[in-house]
Amino acid sequence: MGGQIRTKRNFLFFLLSILAGVVILAVAVYGFSLLRHRSGIPAEIDRSVLVQIDETEIKAPRDEEFALAGKRPGRPADFHLRTPDGGVRKQTLPLVPYYARTIYLTVYLIIGLACIAIALFAFLLRPDDRKARIYYWLSLAFGSAVIISGEFYCVGRAWTTYVPSILFILGYAAAPALFLDFALAFSRSEKSGRRALRFMPAAVIAAVQTAVFLAAFLKPSIAMFRAYNAYYFIFRVYVIIYVVLAVWTLYRTFRKSADDEERTQVQWIFFGLAAGIVPFVFLYQIPTALGIHPPITEEFAAFFYIAIPVTFFVAIVKYRLMNIHLIINRGLVYSILTVFTVSVYFAVIESVRKLFAGLVTGRDFIVTAAGVFLAALAFQPAQRWIQTAVDKAFFRQRYDYRRTVMAFNEGARTFVDRNDLFDYFRREIMRVLPLESLEVGPETAENETEFRLPLSLDPKAPPSFLAFGRKKSGRRYSLEDKELLRTMSGGLQVNLDRIRLQEEVIYERAALEKMKELDRLKTEFISTVSHELRTPLSSIQSMAELLESGRIRERDKRDKFLASMAAECARLSRFLHNILDYGKIERRAAVFHFQPAVLQDVIKEAVELFRPLLETRGFRFELDMPAESVCLDVDADAVKQALSNLIDNAIKYSRGRKSVRVELVDGGRTWDIRVGDEGIGIAADDIEKIFRKFYRSPRAGKLCPEGAGLGLKIVRHIMDAHEGEARAESKEGEGSRFTLAFPKAKKT
Repeated sequence: MGGQIRTKRNFLFFLLSILAGVVILAVAVYGFSLLRHRSGIPAEIDRSVLVQIDETEIKAPRDEEFALAGKRPGRPADFHLRTPDGGVRKQTLPLVPYYARTIYLTVYLIIGLACIAIALFAFLLRPDDRKARIYYWLSLAFGSAVIISGEFYCVGRAWTTYVPSILFILGYAAAPALFLDFALAFSRSEKSGRRALRFMPAAVIAAVQTAVFLAAFLKPSIAMFRAYNAYYFIFRVYVIIYVVLAVWTLYRTFRKSADDEERTQVQWIFFGLAAGIVPFVFLYQIPTALGIHPPITEEFAAFFYIAIPVTFFVAIVKYRLMNIHLIINRGLVYSILTVFTVSVYFAVIESVRKLFAGLVTGRDFIVTAAGVFLAALAFQPAQRWIQTAVDKAFFRQRYDYRRTVMAFNEGARTFVDRNDLFDYFRREIMRVLPLESLEVGPETAENETEFRLPLSLDPKAPPSFLAFGRKKSGRRYSLEDKELLRTMSGGLQVNLDRIRLQEEVIYERAALEKMKELDRLKTEFISTVSHELRTPLSSIQSMAELLESGRIRERDKRDKFLASMAAECARLSRFLHNILDYGKIERRAAVFHFQPAVLQDVIKEAVELFRPLLETRGFRFELDMPAESVCLDVDADAVKQALSNLIDNAIKYSRGRKSVRVELVDGGRTWDIRVGDEGIGIAADDIEKIFRKFYRSPRAGKLCPEGAGLGLKIVRHIMDAHEGEARAESKEGEGSRFTLAFPKAKKT
């Protein structure tokens, strides 16, 4: 039963609304017909010296409207004009039609009728929609006022002529309140109890304006007319406040709403307001107020008002069929903003010209140039600021879903490093959907993030998550946002799997290459070891056979053979020790025994091992050590081994100039044992490489195939154990010098 009563009540309200609309439209059209009888002052009359029209004294700009109200064109009027000598002369002329062209009236009639017709259509389609109902009454108020075009222009002797004037006052007073009510209809936080309070200022202003208007024209009274004009300032303040509140309400609704449907409706409204008001204000009103010839006529500028009812209608009825982000893109919005900034640009120029024209007499060019310069300084920053503000307010959250996904997938294919891919994913998400945070990690609590998606970084490890923080806009995630994040996260997962497979392939390939390299090194090592063992053994065997055969009878020759055999045995022993010691180094089983030792004694023992070999091969040998004993905590055997490896290398790689010098010098914080030669030298690129295991420079390998590439590696290991340093200095073809630097005091 309650539902039937409610339905009947709604139907009755619908019929009354339609009937009221028909009455209001009829009154507005009647008021429009009276505009043809509006009178104007003849062109022969100089308004600057006009002091009186008939009995009405002209003291204020709008006093002329009061004097001409109710008088038809063609009727004679007395115009009192001030003469140059201070007197007044009267001139009687017939009044002329105010509207020389009917196009102005036709334009405003079309705009008003379009407003009402579009709103009526929306109301018929959506009679139960509150937004449609408010929009209908808003359009009736605004459209009727546009059609009537003024409260003074249609009054005449008949009482019926006052009805359109009163409708004009009521319509303009109600329009701002209805616009605010319309804006609040989009807000979910609106409280219905405040609606009467919102309309109270409109009712008070309309009542006062109507009363003062009737008092001014029924008597008639120029004083009341002037009071009406003075009171009009309050009306303007009221209009500005309500329009600003309405726009702010729509903006807040747009920013806070998580409903894409609601946001799209608000965007259509904003676009209609911008497209309808900006061209009229900035292309006609402001240039006219500044005394600049406007780029378009008033009639043409007024046609832009059509955008307001059209976009409001789309917002209420047809927004689903029209995607505002495809129809109204950044370029169109920026075009409107360009109109705004260009208008401001010229306004600044004209303001500067008027401000300084009296101060710089006869220098209009300089003043205009200064205005252009000042406006140019502010033009670019102002335009960028406005575009940034619009982007932040309306386009920040928008994206083309298909293009965004395709662009991400296309770019993600180029990455081969997962960290770079994550950075790219984060940049793309932040670009199209700015977030406060985006983290990748293990499972987190639900309250720590707004939206989560699983992500597999390693099939063998527990799953990780992509944690998306709050949107910087403060809005909740829409379904489109979540779908975009799911799709891009899927693309991220696919490319992570691709990178992991590539890494596995690369790892397997590297492992295979390493195995091949190890096989090569092993073969080379065995070949080198075989050569190193066979050469001294063959030499020892040959000399032993000669000595055993008895063919060597001279004692000197026998001693030389025995010395050579001893040197070869020492060489063989050193080689075997190096191999064994390197095995301990690789197993980290090498043990050092540190105890006080005199370095001079250690050096002498190492040198004595090589003296027979040096003598038999014709080397010039020098030994230089300080007279005072140098005592350090060292492993004497290890130091002798390191020094022996260096002397052995000096002997092997000496060609032509055979010279070996061993010296012990004070290096400041260290005691340095230096071994120098005048051999083949070392290339600059190989200085550090020679201390690597198994490394032998190509030139050294050709000139002296002996050696396994372990000696210098062992030398460096020994010096590291002593907290010292092994370094080399060399010039190719000029010899080398190796230094064993022992710290004077061990580090603690």
